[in-house]
Amino acid sequence: MGILSADKGAYSRKLDLFFRHPVVEGALLFLISASVLAAIASILFDHLFLEWLNLFFSALFSVELTARYFTYGGKEKDYVRDWWMDWAATIPWDVFLSFLFPGGGASMLRLLRLPRIFRLLRFRRLKKSEAARWLSYRFRRLMEVSIWRQSLTLLLVSLVFVWVFTVLLDRVGMNSEHGGNFWFSLITMISSDSIFEMQGQDSLVKGLVLLLSFIGIVLFNGILIAIIIGKLMERLGEMKDAGEVRERGHILLLGWSECIPHILDELESFCVSERKHPVKVVVMGETPPSPSGWPLVPKPHVRVITRTGSFQNEDALERISAHRASAVIVLGESSSDRKLSERLNDPIVTRTLLALETLLGDRRKRGWTQGWKSDRSPVIILNYLDLGNSLHVTDFLRPFGSENRRIFFNPLFFTGRLISSMCLNPYAEDIFNELMTAEGNEFHYVSPSIGRGMIWRDIAGAFPKSVPVGYRDGNGELRMVPFPDEPLPEDAGIVVLSENGWNAALFDPSAPGGRQDGKGPSLFCPMGGLPSGTLVIVGVNPKLPFIIEGLGRLAMKITIADNQTEEEFAAWYAEYSRTPLPGGVFFQECRFRSEEEVRRAIDIGGTDRIILLADGHLLNAATADRIDAETVSKLLMLSRLIGQEKREDIRLIVETLTVDSEVVVRNIRNCSNVIGPLTIGRLLTTFALQPEFEPVFRSLIQFGDIDIVCCPAEAALSGNPEGAPLSFGDLLSMPRNGSIPIGWVVPPPGSEDGRKTDPGGLRRLAPTVMLNPPKDSLLPPGAEIIFLHREA
Repeated sequence: MGILSADKGAYSRKLDLFFRHPVVEGALLFLISASVLAAIASILFDHLFLEWLNLFFSALFSVELTARYFTYGGKEKDYVRDWWMDWAATIPWDVFLSFLFPGGGASMLRLLRLPRIFRLLRFRRLKKSEAARWLSYRFRRLMEVSIWRQSLTLLLVSLVFVWVFTVLLDRVGMNSEHGGNFWFSLITMISSDSIFEMQGQDSLVKGLVLLLSFIGIVLFNGILIAIIIGKLMERLGEMKDAGEVRERGHILLLGWSECIPHILDELESFCVSERKHPVKVVVMGETPPSPSGWPLVPKPHVRVITRTGSFQNEDALERISAHRASAVIVLGESSSDRKLSERLNDPIVTRTLLALETLLGDRRKRGWTQGWKSDRSPVIILNYLDLGNSLHVTDFLRPFGSENRRIFFNPLFFTGRLISSMCLNPYAEDIFNELMTAEGNEFHYVSPSIGRGMIWRDIAGAFPKSVPVGYRDGNGELRMVPFPDEPLPEDAGIVVLSENGWNAALFDPSAPGGRQDGKGPSLFCPMGGLPSGTLVIVGVNPKLPFIIEGLGRLAMKITIADNQTEEEFAAWYAEYSRTPLPGGVFFQECRFRSEEEVRRAIDIGGTDRIILLADGHLLNAATADRIDAETVSKLLMLSRLIGQEKREDIRLIVETLTVDSEVVVRNIRNCSNVIGPLTIGRLLTTFALQPEFEPVFRSLIQFGDIDIVCCPAEAALSGNPEGAPLSFGDLLSMPRNGSIPIGWVVPPPGSEDGRKTDPGGLRRLAPTVMLNPPKDSLLPPGAEIIFLHREA
């Protein structure tokens, strides 16, 4: 209703207060309701009293609306805007139209009285009354209890409408051929087909049947479907949130991490490459990573099941069949507060491990008492940000048996050591990307028939399509890069490098092995000295301590440049590292606001390598795409400075967080690129499918013990006439000690140093890494041989 203006007279003010009085509003509500009933009755019954009663109500409401005009203080526009609908419902249009168009259908004109119903909407205050709120609450409770009560309520309301329209059709004298007006009204409520039988009926009858059909479509059919669909979606939501998972042999991911989509991609690639049956992945976390739910898309060979809830107790793990899974990866939980996530991740992983081991122990005891064999324990991968937090749980794990299928995994360690390994080997990125994925060549475990007295040299050429690189004895001890004369246990399983599992299984013991006469060319892996020079690390994040630790044996001067003071950096490093900053590591404050500032902080002319890390200060406040944008901006500035100093030989290693940024980074400069979540996803997938290779990658990814070494073919070969062609099979058969050739690096066409620029693009042509080439393929000119080398 309109608001009383401040300049109205006392009379208008009293009149406005009169209309606002609850008693007056109640009287008007009664009169309007009575007028609606009178209008409906006049439509059904042709009586003179009802006609005069309708005219009385029209006149009464016209006086009321005219009086309300004086409460607006002359503001005609506001009055018309607020009360035009009430005037349209009050004016007796049927009387005026009957004078203008005599002979028109009186019953149809009386339908113009029905808009009086809209006047009831004026009394909004009734909605806020205690009685109305109580009735509304009781109705909502009635509808919320169960689908059966909702259906019964809908049936009751529908029967009331059927009864009302049966009475109305009886009054207007309609005779139905379907067993009476009750059955006709019931059929019309359920289906609208009966309106096609109204031929020859009065207009009033047609209008009533049409109204009943409309009510049936909206009320009975529409609301009934809405109730069923609503309950169905509610049930599906409950199943998705806390429903049981009755699967076996599935992979279970506990907690949300940005590496989960990459794990699904790697599993899809594995199933396609290895010709495996589709795998089922169950992802459970306390909260979805986004309001819209889990952004996980099922793939042709990967079925994804998501559940929401806590997974840190035995009952929750049993509901999702954790004891029947082939692998359980405990990722922990993440939140918008990165500091809070880092603090709570390891305790959450530990508690989940204890609950999982309790579940497995209970299942074993139940199997012993009931006489059935329990399922084999799944591979358990525990995502610890600090492995020191896992030491105090080892005593708890011992009572559950000697079978050890647990992997304590630190993502910061693996990513940091991978970055540091790239400082030693410029081709480490391409090599590890192939070893960690199902596409290309990777490690496989096969069990050929090992004869008595066989030595490692005897199987050097026994695998036509793979390269043997180690073996595992009956006790499960893995030995990589054995010596040529080392005896093989008869129960040994062989680790081979192959494109897929069925190629790896091809075994021909009659094939010639390595030569023992010492004649002809020989192959050896010259390690040379450790890399030296100056390394600049731009940016800091939690991986930095592991990078510095991995570079500890290298004779390099290390400078760290970041947008913080030296005191702030010292406090940050003490928080994320258990050891003090080693000697020979220096810090320079650099905000990257101008080229002059960067030149003052970084000696580009005296630098040999640059590691550009994702800015750790932004991890808590920015998305991965925004952090990568900041990384690309720094890379552009560094690339410009490198060009100005004419230091194209500087090696760049760039860390990004998204796969989409890789193309952008490589178009700026040919550099090594580490994508953190992708690397972690690949390693977790590899360890879940082949847990026996976790120590292999742990050894390969850090300097020492077993390393991947690349050296020019001219330096590795001796006793070979100049220009004599050699195949990859020849390299495998050559005498060697402590090293195994696994492939080579081919320089780009027309280039000897890998720096030729592609005329059709921004980036330079890069050398090509080929692991396990065909045995009869010839060693390309200018190639470097890739070795698996055992440290002396």
